Amino acid sequence: MLRVKNLNKSFGKNLVLNDVNFEAQQGEILVIKGESGAGKTTLIRCICNLEEPDSGQIEIDQVQMLEKTGKKRNADIYQDKVGLVFQGYNLFPHLNIMDNLTVAVLSQKLMSKEQAEEKALQTLEKLGIRDKADQYPHQLSGGQKQRVAIGRSIMLNPSILCFDEPTSALDSKTTEGIAEIIRLLASDGICILIITHDNEFADKIATRQLHMVKSKLYGNPEGIAIAK
Repeated sequence: MLRVKNLNKSFGKNLVLNDVNFEAQQGEILVIKGESGAGKTTLIRCICNLEEPDSGQIEIDQVQMLEKTGKKRNADIYQDKVGLVFQGYNLFPHLNIMDNLTVAVLSQKLMSKEQAEEKALQTLEKLGIRDKADQYPHQLSGGQKQRVAIGRSIMLNPSILCFDEPTSALDSKTTEGIAEIIRLLASDGICILIITHDNEFADKIATRQLHMVKSKLYGNPEGIAIAK
């Protein structure tokens, strides 16, 4: 479960997050919609420990990730709590797909090489791209790259998986395939948080939607998801 309380963030005189409050439940697909510049990306970066809020609280699985002052706790606690699928995938072009999935966990000594490769193969199998393990990012389609990015983000079985504009570079057929993967992950109990301005995709995938307008969040922040 994710709980965000009274989150605020400014860049200079520009207020980007204004007293943001919401909750997301295990197995829920929560979509936060809004135009560019509304504050969506900053919000997700704060949740993923990539940006430091000015004040507020972030709680995941009853663990306080952020103190009231906005000060972040040790980054290590985020490792198996939050995963992020970047808008541009952020794959390493010089590494094959197997290495893209295992490089982070190996460099941080979170798994042995044997464990990491076994986990990576299981993950690629789940995502339908096990046969791509020895290929490189430039050899993959956009949808396949998106699946690799998802695979890398779930290597440590996070409680929360965040997506930044997951359909921005995908056609309708590929988008539907990614939607099915997101539903599968949610059915496994992962809390899915998506930010997007794609209203059609949001209506198709979300169990609940919130709207961000000029740094403030609107909707039903404590609503219970209804399975589709």
